[in-house]
Amino acid sequence: MDNKEEFIDYLQSTDVGISFYDLYDHVINKDACVFCGACVSLCPRIGVKDKKPVLLENCPECSLCFKYCARTYFPEEMFEKELFKEQVSKDHLIGHYQQITAAKSTNEEILNVAQNGGIVSTLLIQALNTGLIDGVLLAARDENWRPKPIVVRTPEEILNVAGSIYTMAPTLMAYNDAVNKYKLEKLAFVGMPCQIRAARKFQLWPPLSNKYGKFTLIIGLYCTSNYSYDLMEKLVQEKLGIMLSEVEKFDMSRGNFVVYLKDGSIKKVPIKETKNYNWASCQYCKDYSAEFADISVGSVGKPEEGWNSVIIRSDVGKKLFDEGVSARKIILSNTVDLSKIKKEALKKKSKIKELNEKVFSAMRFLKISDIEIKTYATLVSLGNADLTMLSNVMKLEEKKLHNVLNSLIQREWIITSNGNYKPINPTKVVKAEIFKLKKDFERNIERIKSEALVDLETLFEQNNLMYIKYKELWDQIY
Repeated sequence: MDNKEEFIDYLQSTDVGISFYDLYDHVINKDACVFCGACVSLCPRIGVKDKKPVLLENCPECSLCFKYCARTYFPEEMFEKELFKEQVSKDHLIGHYQQITAAKSTNEEILNVAQNGGIVSTLLIQALNTGLIDGVLLAARDENWRPKPIVVRTPEEILNVAGSIYTMAPTLMAYNDAVNKYKLEKLAFVGMPCQIRAARKFQLWPPLSNKYGKFTLIIGLYCTSNYSYDLMEKLVQEKLGIMLSEVEKFDMSRGNFVVYLKDGSIKKVPIKETKNYNWASCQYCKDYSAEFADISVGSVGKPEEGWNSVIIRSDVGKKLFDEGVSARKIILSNTVDLSKIKKEALKKKSKIKELNEKVFSAMRFLKISDIEIKTYATLVSLGNADLTMLSNVMKLEEKKLHNVLNSLIQREWIITSNGNYKPINPTKVVKAEIFKLKKDFERNIERIKSEALVDLETLFEQNNLMYIKYKELWDQIY
């Protein structure tokens, strides 16, 4: 499916036989769910239990929950073509962009409640005031910092929920309310890079209404990884002994998870000590800078405290941002440190899971070298990579790696596309290898029977027939 029309047909079609059970087997049960809330918003039969989507009653097998999931089929090249101009710059670490800058809101009211430079809140208010959107899907929180998806429709409501929560929030759960309760035609979505993929599917073909629920603005947040609510309960509340109702703000700064309390005191925890609370699916995500957003916003690369770094990607994002600058709602700085953004992006894109020895031991039966197994497994972890990135991740010189990759191509374990190497599904690979093993085994059996057994049997009879009763000989043969 390489074009827009084919993908829309795919989203529209009702494939009987694809159900929530497929979503559970291939996404939820594999710890790949990004907790975006898309499936819950689409189907009244799906709810949430223990931070996972669950089926509440019989599934009608309409396939919507599976198709609109952020972790299922997402044709990147098609979306890139639809969202970004051909002349827009593209970097293999941070995606397409028209402009990269540092920015800050000029509104003191916004800055007083914002996470850093207040750019997300400023852009959302600008979008409301100019008619680009009618409402926004956001993640709010209760007094204990437990996230809850909401629909906001006024600048005041945006300011009330400003700031980062640092807990995975099913923001798209509010989509149903935006369509059916508030009848909003034009929506904005603010979310994690992983969750944006579901929002882009909703934008391409709104699943609940022909009139309402069209996303006209998508803002992405830089994300190294996010946390489950265990971070709040077990680290902040139990380990640090801080009541969550006493917390004013959380932040990530200079290698620390920082807790700002309402009494003005500050607590810091090294980020490495927070890893046990990472959301499970974050280990599989390779998108740091929200590459499919209209505008991406974060703090890495900012010139100083109280600023944001901003990556402006689409024409929609560029127009909105420029309007904010022209209206003097936003001030700019050209001192953004792009190298820091790229460093974090590379770190996330190059995350791989090492295979254990039992996998190598089993795969060697296929008469394949360890370096070929490792290369294939690395590509499975990365999703796809060019030669340079693969070389850096594996710490192997490109010339040697190139030969390994050619061997894997000939073996039909990987393919190439636009300079990138991509793995073929392991099930298909292993089935093909097993088929070849069976054919080789059958051929060898026939060779043994036709080329060796006759001669050996003749030799045996010539030299041993006098020692065996005929009936016994017959029993041995049959």
